[in-house]
Amino acid sequence: MRRPIWGIAPILAGLILTSTGCQGMIDRLKANYAVKQGNDFYKAQDFLKAVEWYRYATYLNPDLPIAYYNTGLAYVALYKPGSRHPKDLRYAEEAIENLQRYLNFDSNNQDAKNYLLTVYLGAERYDEAGVFFEKEFKDHADDPVMSSELAQRLGMIYAKKGDFDSSLEWYKKRADIDKDSPEALYTIGVLCWDKVYHSGLLLEIEKRQELTDAGLDYLKRATEMKENYFEAVSYINLLYREKAKLAAQIGNNEDVAKYNAEADKSLKLALEMRKKVMASK
Repeated sequence: MRRPIWGIAPILAGLILTSTGCQGMIDRLKANYAVKQGNDFYKAQDFLKAVEWYRYATYLNPDLPIAYYNTGLAYVALYKPGSRHPKDLRYAEEAIENLQRYLNFDSNNQDAKNYLLTVYLGAERYDEAGVFFEKEFKDHADDPVMSSELAQRLGMIYAKKGDFDSSLEWYKKRADIDKDSPEALYTIGVLCWDKVYHSGLLLEIEKRQELTDAGLDYLKRATEMKENYFEAVSYINLLYREKAKLAAQIGNNEDVAKYNAEADKSLKLALEMRKKVMASK
């Protein structure tokens, strides 16, 4: 089922005019009126009609940023994420194009970037998303808060693409930037478990051992930073299960019993921690 998106409110166009002639002034007045008409159709959920008016506004005034923004939102509302139907592919393309044109006017608008990311991911255009947000990362290299957020975003983009190495690289960058974040360490631990668990025997034993140990290290460090971090302890349990599988594969029954015991211990601890956290709420 498509998620309702009509709650996204298009922004009303202002009436500030900067024309150098009478016709220019008339066109700008008409463009502002067209945006308002488009907003009315948008609120009525007639997104195709809204697009018509917004596009007419940009025809009359190509320098009206909000018309591109609202056009982008209307196409986002029309687009069905994951659909490969030609109609939806066109909606995705139009949403991306108009949001990017808007960002040429207002490069710091985070809402526009969030909508752009949503369309990129829904359309599985991961490489384009990577290029766009890697540039954002470079542009905000001096801002630790923003660069941490962008590194996390890039890690997520490449994880969805199935590019484990690039995803791990960006999540590690986030952990290096935000050294006080247990969640940054937790994310890496979960990523390592996910790779080992879903790759199974397709992954070489040495690589599975490396990732399992690395994941355990990140998760244990996360639990040292955050009290009752039951989510991290739950994944410690899962990674010990993977270590037991590895031990069984090479015929080391002693380690199988040892790692399964550690897993049981972690699972019990995670459940106790969760009870404490739930009781404190």
